[in-house]
Amino acid sequence: MGTIRGRCHVVIGAGPVGRAVALQLADQLDSFVVVVVDRSQSALAAARRLLGDLENVRFDASLDPSGLSVQTRSLIMATSWKDCRNLVAELLQRTHEASLHTPIVCVGRPDPDDPLRIPSDGPPVVLGAGLEPGLVEALVSLVAAELKDIRSIVTHCGGIPRIPEPPLNYSLAFGRRLPIEPRLALARINGQAITRNRFENVSSLFVDGVGLLEAYDDAMVSSTAADAHPSIPTLRQLTVRWPGFADGVRMLNRLGLLSGDEVEIGCARLQVRDVTEALLSRRSPNDGGDQVILDLAIEDRHGRVARWTSILRSALQERGFSSMAIATAVPVVAAVECVTRKQLRGPIHPGEANLADVAAIALGQMRRSRIAILAERATGLLATSTILGAAHAKAKDTARGERTSKPCTADVPEGTGIPGFAFARSP
Repeated sequence: MGTIRGRCHVVIGAGPVGRAVALQLADQLDSFVVVVVDRSQSALAAARRLLGDLENVRFDASLDPSGLSVQTRSLIMATSWKDCRNLVAELLQRTHEASLHTPIVCVGRPDPDDPLRIPSDGPPVVLGAGLEPGLVEALVSLVAAELKDIRSIVTHCGGIPRIPEPPLNYSLAFGRRLPIEPRLALARINGQAITRNRFENVSSLFVDGVGLLEAYDDAMVSSTAADAHPSIPTLRQLTVRWPGFADGVRMLNRLGLLSGDEVEIGCARLQVRDVTEALLSRRSPNDGGDQVILDLAIEDRHGRVARWTSILRSALQERGFSSMAIATAVPVVAAVECVTRKQLRGPIHPGEANLADVAAIALGQMRRSRIAILAERATGLLATSTILGAAHAKAKDTARGERTSKPCTADVPEGTGIPGFAFARSP
């Protein structure tokens, strides 16, 4: 079992997200070592290839909870909730026994059917700190703190391939499962929490510089639907994809190709949906990388509207850092800073107002990041927002009356271990 020594952040999971989190943490000025832990030797080998030249990054195949100390700055679960849930329980027990308050930050979406008892006076446990859940909910909290009398906030978020290819016009940017499970989605409409089939109620969203996309209720977690910002009657979180994705998933479901039934293939018995996913998640040789869309549409009780849209594209995709991985990693690191600085304790769910600073920190990091570009546009009530609007605008489109930020052009500092590259162009 690996033992943790000295001042360090510990990242559990050496997959695409874990590697991006480690890269972001290694860039911090806190002199902490970043320890990347994974039982998979192939995942660790991939992490070493990408991060091995960074002097403050270490790698280990196991984690010994008894080695935690006051010098452990944070524990980051860069895995699915299913993969990290039991480890989180073990770490909570260890930190309780040692009277430690080391933040535990979970990237994966918690399973509402498998709750974990988290002491209210124990270390902070952030339950969903990535892109969504995570950054999107923090953005809503940030806006809700700035603007009063909000009638509705509808968010759109999603990672999409830059070059859509049939049959689903989607490719897997990270993780092991395609987001095609037929399940119920949550929303709040006119003060009422409702459920909908995940791929029904498809609407359209046009994003300048990208094109026409489709959107559907998908991303809201139960804690947000029940407790977050009760004064806002309508609160929806929609996932965006290229047109045709939802129709394709519905067709697969009608054909029984997303069934949990088992079929015999050779000497193996496999679930039908696992075979379907394996076939649909094959990488395309013409993969042009991915991009992340973030969009907030707001209406107040006087009928005034606002919109903020951003497009994030990784400039290190060829090095193995997808846009989705970066967009997930940056708010994770922001969550570590937020909960540590505020000395929060106990369970912290996405959508809680005390996590609004996560959005401010994450946007600041993205805007000056050397590995990503954030192109933004704010209109209406948000054009003068101190976070989303004029304070960060670099130029003004007078024809449209919109403010648009230009991409960051900072150079890569020497000694980072990441070879030089050219920044991607903004949309």
